[in-house]
Order: sequence, then C-alpha cells, then structure tokens
Amino acid sequence: MLFSAFCFALMGAFTHSLKETFDWRITGFARAFINFLFVLLLALWTKQPLIFRAPSSLWYRSIVGSLSILCTFYVFANLPLAEATSLTNLVPIWMALIIAFVANQSVPRSVLVSILCGIAGVYFIQQPHFDQGNFAVVVGIVQALFAAIAVYNLHRTKGIHPTTVVAHFTGVASVITFVVMLPSLPELMDGAKYTLPVIGGLVGIGLTGTVAQLAMTRAYMLGNPAQNSTVGLAQVAFATVFDIVIWDRSFSLETVAGILLITVPTTFFVARIQLRNRAQAV
Repeated sequence: MLFSAFCFALMGAFTHSLKETFDWRITGFARAFINFLFVLLLALWTKQPLIFRAPSSLWYRSIVGSLSILCTFYVFANLPLAEATSLTNLVPIWMALIIAFVANQSVPRSVLVSILCGIAGVYFIQQPHFDQGNFAVVVGIVQALFAAIAVYNLHRTKGIHPTTVVAHFTGVASVITFVVMLPSLPELMDGAKYTLPVIGGLVGIGLTGTVAQLAMTRAYMLGNPAQNSTVGLAQVAFATVFDIVIWDRSFSLETVAGILLITVPTTFFVARIQLRNRAQAV
C-alpha cells in the first residue's frame, strides 16, 4: 500500500506538470485509457479473464471510481500538488462514515473529531486559493467520497483476481472519461503539443496509475480498508516532497496547518482502530 501511495503521488506530479499543456479532461482520459491498455496486456500475458457480466459490487467500484478519476484530475489541474493530494486523501473519514452507516452504528467520537479537524483543514487550505481554487476544494472533498465508496465495494470483490478488477475498472473509466473529454477533442488532436516531455508525461500518468492501481487493489482486497486508507495518507508526504524538489515550492503557515489538520487526526483515529482490533484478537 505504501508503494501504491508513492506511485499515486508520482502520477499526480506528472499530471500537475501537464496542466498548462492539456485540459484536465484529456489527462484524465489518458490516465484511464493508457492504464487500461497496460492492464489488458498484463491480463493477456498472465491469462487472467476479462469479465463483463460482473457482480454489482464491481460495477459500483468501476463507475464510482471513474467519477473519482474525473474529480481527481480536475483538482490536480486547479490546486498545487500537496493541497490537492491532501483533499483527495480525506478517504478514511468518508470510509468510517460509510461503514458506520452500513453497519447501522453510531459514528465514533474519534471520527467526529477528525471531521471537525478536517473541516478546519479544508478552510486553511482554501485560503491562499480562494479566488481561483475554491470550487476545486469542493471537488476534492467530493472526490474523496467517491473514492471511499469505490474502495468499500473493492473490498467486497475478494473472489476476483486484482488484474481482472483493474481491467474492468479502467475499461469502464476509459468510456466515461472519453465521453466527458469530447468537448476537448480538438485539443487532443493538436499534434504540435506532443513533444517528447509531454509524451513521456502522458505515458508516466498511465504507467504509474497502472502500478498504483494494481498495488492498491491487492492491498484493499487482502487487508482492512480503513487501515489501508491510513497508509495511503503517505501519498500526502510524497506529494509535498515533489512540490519542494520539483517546483521549488515554499509553504505558507495556513497551508501547512491545513494539511496537518486533515492528515494527523485521520491517522490517529485509524491507528486507534488498529490497536483496538489487535487487543481484541489477543
């Protein structure tokens, strides 16, 4: 799961580097379609089946996951990498709420504290980008909800090989992102845009997305979804390093406070879940 977090952060860096070259809908389609081609080749090589009459949990995972991709690439195109990654990693909070709803349980106090801290964190993050990025902040929060729903259904597909799951997801995502991309099709056909660095960036998006998706799928199918969501928060740390090393970026006090308010309480409450589960198992 840690390797998946690194690859997703690297995919975000590739996406952020192309935001001045391509509309976010094009990079979103590139991520889905190139990902699908890589996974299709892997499925053929390993002789894993491609399924179309999939169980409902896999369809939910693929459709909602496709909406999550669209939101993700919009956020990466309109916010700096570290802030965008922080918002898209509100997944554990949404996951806890979904599990509480499905199990008809009350929401733990630790989750409520994390929600309040997350709201404060979102407020601080949006301050430096209030004029141009306020809507992107909302989209980032919605993306985390879509991702949590997708991950919850992914955990229910344990009987299906990860390659088959990812092939189904990326195939559905390719269709959905292509339809959304249609208004930007003339931009996609502009051959002058395709310099070697741009081509490398597009392939990088697809390749890192493929590796990250396969690693994440296997981790969520084998492990506890809430625990894996916490490990995924390492993606925020990787994204922050990329921001500093690649874009030579400095962070305001508000931005640092916002990132910490989102990530630290979330990590804390899921760590408590892990400790409690281990104590019960003894």
